[in-house]
This record gives sequence, structure tokens and C-alpha cells, in this order.
Amino acid sequence: MPVLEPDSFNLAGLVPCRLVRVGVDLPEPFARVTLLPDDTSLMEFEIPISIEQARQLALIVAKERAPRPMTAELMQDVLASYGFNVSYVALDEVVDGNVHAVLALSGQDGRTRLFSARPSDAIMLALLQPVQAPILVAPNLVGRRDVTDGQAEDTVRQMSSEEVGSQGASHPQAVDAEVATSTGNPSPGGEDELANRRRH
Repeated sequence: MPVLEPDSFNLAGLVPCRLVRVGVDLPEPFARVTLLPDDTSLMEFEIPISIEQARQLALIVAKERAPRPMTAELMQDVLASYGFNVSYVALDEVVDGNVHAVLALSGQDGRTRLFSARPSDAIMLALLQPVQAPILVAPNLVGRRDVTDGQAEDTVRQMSSEEVGSQGASHPQAVDAEVATSTGNPSPGGEDELANRRRH
């Protein structure tokens, strides 16, 4: 069931962002997604996610498909078969340290339906659209580093740094990706811009 009536969800003030990096910074036992606001006066927003989610996201960023559909690809195929597409993704609040996302779907009837989602799942579906759906972030979240995707918190409890270190060292390319824009071209100056904002 939809979590919100569209009229009750206010998009005003949400900050458009783009995905600039997904990767692992060893010895951390999880991966990170980095979102960069279009507004150059704002700092980046990082969300820890599980390494498995990062692998899936890295494949999507690279526009590669696994031999069998990943969860997000399967979901996208099902949505498309019923005439639904992602209108936007909004990361709008933090509850108990976990970021909550809203996934907005529009159908052939012209209605918008809103669903609660994990940020990583919502971002993957946004990237899988024929034209990337907007990723919006609440202004009070931009620049924060004390929140998680939810699943990453479980990963920290279940895995030691040594276990994750050995995984990341053997397959670093699988979870570290340069991110392209919706046109498929490299995000201009993405890494340099990210470094500059961190210095400021």
C-alpha cells in the first residue's frame, strides 16, 4: 500500500542531488553511497550501505547486467510491464539513525503513488529508468555523516573488519565505481568537485 497521499507530501525545499560515488573505504565493514547536491554551496551526503547493495549499485552505474536479474532490475522489469515508472526518489527523514526514502511511482492513469523504501533500493530504481529519475534530499540531511541505510547497521554487527577487508581486497572493482550522469557521460569534475567541497 502507498505510504502517503501525494498531496500530503511536500517537495518544496528538497535538494536535487546526483550520485557521484559508490565504494568501500577499507577497513570499514560496509560501503558508502555519496550524493552531491546540485547547489555547489552545499556539502555531499553519504549513506553507509551493505557491500552486497553496493555491488548491485556499482553494476547499475556501469550499465552492466548480471546473468540473472538483480532485485532492483527485477522490480524495474515488473514495474515497466505494468506501465509504472519512477517519478522521483526523496530521502526525507531520519528515524533512529536510519535514512527513510520515499519512492514515487506514476502509472498510465496519471496518478502518483508513494511508497516507503530504503535509500539504496530507491536510488537503484531511479538509476534504472530510461531517463534517470530525480534524487531529492531533505536540506537537514545534506552534509550529515551519522546516518545509515538500515541494512548497513546490520552488516556492522554481523561482520568483522578482517572479513570485510579480505572481501574488499580481493574484489575492489566490484564495489567502487565512477558515476555517470543520466546521459551516460562521466559526471564532469565529479571527484574533483567532491574533494573541493570536503575541503570547504
